[in-house]
Amino acid sequence: MNNTEINWTEHTWNPMSGCSKITAGCKHCYAETLAENKRGTKAVPNGFGLTFRPHKLDEPRRLKRPSLIFTNSMSDFFHADVPDEYRDRICDAIEASPQHRYQVLTKRPENAARYAKRRRLPRSVWLGTTIEHQATTYRADILREIDASVRFVSAEPLLGSMRLDLSGIHWLISGGESGHHLMREHVCAERGLVVRRTFGDGPLWAVREDRADWVRTLRDQCLAAGTAFWHKQWGGSSGHLAGRDLDGRTWDEMPAVEGAMPAAGYVHRERLKRQLDLLQ
Repeated sequence: MNNTEINWTEHTWNPMSGCSKITAGCKHCYAETLAENKRGTKAVPNGFGLTFRPHKLDEPRRLKRPSLIFTNSMSDFFHADVPDEYRDRICDAIEASPQHRYQVLTKRPENAARYAKRRRLPRSVWLGTTIEHQATTYRADILREIDASVRFVSAEPLLGSMRLDLSGIHWLISGGESGHHLMREHVCAERGLVVRRTFGDGPLWAVREDRADWVRTLRDQCLAAGTAFWHKQWGGSSGHLAGRDLDGRTWDEMPAVEGAMPAAGYVHRERLKRQLDLLQ
């Protein structure tokens, strides 16, 4: 279990690692880069090859404070090569520590739908799917048919303007691509929500105004549908360098459904900060 700088969660938990690329959003996978850079080490002996880590199954139980846990940030819980029996072991561990909320994100919602017919997902699981551009919006149709306490969409990396049916979707996260590959001008021009300008000692990342409407469109669709909206970042060589403000404010809404927060009285750090700001 690791702390993380991902601003919509608090911890990452990886009872398995490794994946394979299936869509345009996978092209510059950060998890692959991290894993391959450490290939052959004790931590990642197989690089980004699928690896099961049963010694990590007990980690949620040892985390006492109710927390948001991004589950399998270095893999895909519903990868076709993961046996259902191992998924069962992860779900058993989740059910043994229901004080947490487990954010499970997949690019394979069809496999999630199949598994959910075999075994009902724990109520502490928030189930999400990645949708990068219009061609993958069908994933939301599959997601909304799955019984989950919270269903969410991650539009990161956002690669184009999208129109989504958000009925039955409780939360949407948007984000521009990040990583050192964006230092290559042609890659940034193809995929980035930012532009790189060189002033003085280093690059300055700025929002591409011709693509800012990609995010605004998602925000406006969320407002119309009553879906909580979180804008994670604009992106750049490091995700935070261009900030996350949209039209003069940050968007850090969390799903407002029964059971969405880890425990009574627990307030997500971004909501708490906003409440404290209002009191000043």
